[in-house]
Amino acid sequence: MQVLFLALGASRKRAVLDESAEAASNGAQVIVVVDKKKSWSGVQFAPGVTVATFKELEARHLPRRVEHAVLYRAPRATVRAIGQGPLRSRSRRALKAYERRVAGRVHRRVFVPLHRRLWPDARARMVGAAFAARGGLDLLVVSDALSVPRAVELMEAWAARGPLPRVCYGLDYDVPPTAQRSPIASTQG
Repeated sequence: MQVLFLALGASRKRAVLDESAEAASNGAQVIVVVDKKKSWSGVQFAPGVTVATFKELEARHLPRRVEHAVLYRAPRATVRAIGQGPLRSRSRRALKAYERRVAGRVHRRVFVPLHRRLWPDARARMVGAAFAARGGLDLLVVSDALSVPRAVELMEAWAARGPLPRVCYGLDYDVPPTAQRSPIASTQG
């Protein structure tokens, strides 16, 4: 079983920690996606639980990797190569200024809007790619209210690609696909 927890609001930390640990102990591949790792810095996840951000997952997309190489890695390598001896401090200051004034602005104002326009489902594909090797995502746990819009975005993108995972608010609310509907629910629906 493969389980994705969306915990972007960090409002239910204890529930996410307990449920992700339970799923991992039952042999599931578990990834917890958070908004900022800093808000989870004092928290220890169970072994086998991977914590990532949407930014990290989206950075795996090939156009993002190429953009990062052109805007950041190449200038850093150049500064390392020529920034020896007396040029060291000046080249480092120039690199920091370049990254702040040029690379950061080009990334935010040009590349990110262009990337989102050309590949609107890139985030969903990169999240799904983390589970693709073992057959795809089985369960999406939407842990808090701030995660709901992202969960909807992911589900809409995944709808065109194939079977959708089950969605629940917590592991206690998950209904396995083999479970029968109760007679009460079938008479009301």
